[in-house]
Amino acid sequence: MMVQRTSNTDYYKTVFFTLFTCLWFVGIILGEKAPAMLSICSIGQVLSVILLTHPKKLWANFISDKGMLIFSLSFLFLLLSFFYSDNLKYLGERLQIKVPILLYALIWPSIGVLSQKQIKVIFYSLISICVISASGILTNYALNYDKINELYLQSKIMPGPINHIRYSLLIVFVICVIYYFIKQQLIKSKIEKKLMMATAIFLILFLHIYSVRSGLLTLYAVIAIGVINQVIANKNYKQIGIAAGALVCIVMISLAISPTMRNKLINTKQDVNVYTNQENPNFNSLATRMVSYKTALEIAKENIWLGCGQGDLRDKNDALFKRDYPSIITPIIPHNQFIYYLAATGLIGLIIFSLTFTAPIWVNHFYKYELIQFAYAILLIAFQFEAMIETQIGVACTLLFVLIPYYLSQKRIAMA
Repeated sequence: MMVQRTSNTDYYKTVFFTLFTCLWFVGIILGEKAPAMLSICSIGQVLSVILLTHPKKLWANFISDKGMLIFSLSFLFLLLSFFYSDNLKYLGERLQIKVPILLYALIWPSIGVLSQKQIKVIFYSLISICVISASGILTNYALNYDKINELYLQSKIMPGPINHIRYSLLIVFVICVIYYFIKQQLIKSKIEKKLMMATAIFLILFLHIYSVRSGLLTLYAVIAIGVINQVIANKNYKQIGIAAGALVCIVMISLAISPTMRNKLINTKQDVNVYTNQENPNFNSLATRMVSYKTALEIAKENIWLGCGQGDLRDKNDALFKRDYPSIITPIIPHNQFIYYLAATGLIGLIIFSLTFTAPIWVNHFYKYELIQFAYAILLIAFQFEAMIETQIGVACTLLFVLIPYYLSQKRIAMA
């Protein structure tokens, strides 16, 4: 659906928003190396909308957009922890990290109408940044081949710009974006289309070399969703068998030629054995994750309905690690977003979070849009292995995965 902008103010708002969004991508990739840049770009995005939108219109747009209104509650419900958390300083830190969820939900309905050119600039910036960073990672891998291969046997990963799980999820999302652009015929040039297809293939190969378990799992999941959607649309059920066979071949070939995948598989088996045999889990990523689930569930049992309060979760978690797993040098928070909220906010909080956070997919039947399906498949799988929205980069990636597909599903694209 093509629509027209209503004023020059709307035009300048979209220009500034586009600029800060492109810089926001750079801030995400730079991550912990330049946290201030991510904060500045986020503030720039928010202010570019707030300052160029009349307050009454900003509020009216927010209230009328049920998806964003309900989504904002996935932050607001956390304020209840104030009444039963003793460690208010830690609670404040958690809320500060997550406040972009509220701010972006507020501004997103008032972004205005982006032009096709601005949409392309945004996505080509995202794609370019990911391709450049992936190329840098592979170059470093080639220069330190044996040393990096050995890291995979030690529950480590090849060096990258940000946390390897979040980075691999970002790459999967970019592959989905490329697929969306091609399928929706937003790319007209044949050369451009071939270049994007080559880029997608490069990123898929990169993920198999990078060999992050959650990244590969989400890649296969979104491919499965895409195939199922195609089968339903075309009623050609042979495609499922062909796609399944192709994926099996890709996995087998990757295991045969990629030492990082082979070593990651060996390490995964070792990690599982460490936990099942109740050996020292220190420095074993999967085993330590399982321990974090166990401690979180123990905390949840103390107050199954309301949890311990988000402000006190770290203190209680650290105490259990010290008591039951003194060999683990650095305790970790529960590495599962749903179990994390179960321990911190109880069963009531978990239900509130699950319903409000997924609002952009179920409100107004937005689940029918394939890019939203991909985005939530990526996030809901990631939530099984990471407390994604407990870090600044995790919040930024989460908002990226949710809000851009949500915007595109509303088809707010200008004619020029």
